[in-house]
Amino acid sequence: MVALAACILSMQRWAYSDTDMDVTAGERIYTQCTGCHAPAYHRTGPLHCGLLGRHAGSVAGFEFTQEMKDSGIIWTKETLNHFLMAPLEMIPGTSMGFAGITSSRDRMRLITYLSTLTEDNPLCR
Repeated sequence: MVALAACILSMQRWAYSDTDMDVTAGERIYTQCTGCHAPAYHRTGPLHCGLLGRHAGSVAGFEFTQEMKDSGIIWTKETLNHFLMAPLEMIPGTSMGFAGITSSRDRMRLITYLSTLTEDNPLCR
């Protein structure tokens, strides 16, 4: 049992390799998000610059549901992976009307791209 858990954890670490290929593929997947989100400004959904490490529901200037604000989630690669798989299951009452991304590879690539949206990224200025 312990060996199985160690194997799963090592597979999760491998799944989040930040390769250029994953960033490029993730950027293509992100186009599915742009109907509601943008890197540096709010749309129907909140901005994504600085997402990793941020408390869910905490971006100034965006009105989140109480459920999102009360979720206690800090956005990490792992919490984003879970949320993007099934947003309404992870946070019932969220206003994100999106069924989720079933492909773990696509989620990993999208998260890899989202992790590049930091203050150093020109898209975030």
